[in-house]
Amino acid sequence: MVLAIIGGLMSMATLTSSSNPALDETRQFSRELTVLLDAYREDAVFQNVDFGLAMNEQQLTLLSYLDPNSLQAKALDGKQQALLAKNPWQPHSEGPLKKSLELPESIDIRLLIEDAEVDLDEFKDEDEGDKPALLFLSSDEYTPFKLELSHQADNRFVVRISGDGFSPLTTEVEQYED
Repeated sequence: MVLAIIGGLMSMATLTSSSNPALDETRQFSRELTVLLDAYREDAVFQNVDFGLAMNEQQLTLLSYLDPNSLQAKALDGKQQALLAKNPWQPHSEGPLKKSLELPESIDIRLLIEDAEVDLDEFKDEDEGDKPALLFLSSDEYTPFKLELSHQADNRFVVRISGDGFSPLTTEVEQYED
């Protein structure tokens, strides 16, 4: 709840305007994304649920892990149980967390894990459902990652959100010469 309030305040806050509107837009989106990722991390611990984040170039989607051997899974019909056995990551539907986030059309996203770029298409499966690119575990660990945000109108910078798997997320802006 606190993170939702902070996120709302951050989105309403007026940015100190620079002479680069593309950089301002990308920074604002990075703040919104960082608040959302922090909320997923905290809620995983508080709810004792493992969360996953499915990603593509247009959208981020929150998933939660449902153990196929749990009582909740046993209550599903046979077809749903078969699907769950193939992919235990299901779209998260309960609670106040934001379930998905649309990426602005003007912002491109790159995911790096262990300094290697991840092909986001490999986590999409029309038959079995989305699989997580990032994990936020109930043990307060998460997948170490770097998310690089760039703006289509200006390739002179990248905003990087990164985390080592344990510590709070960090954000930095790397600017390039013309």
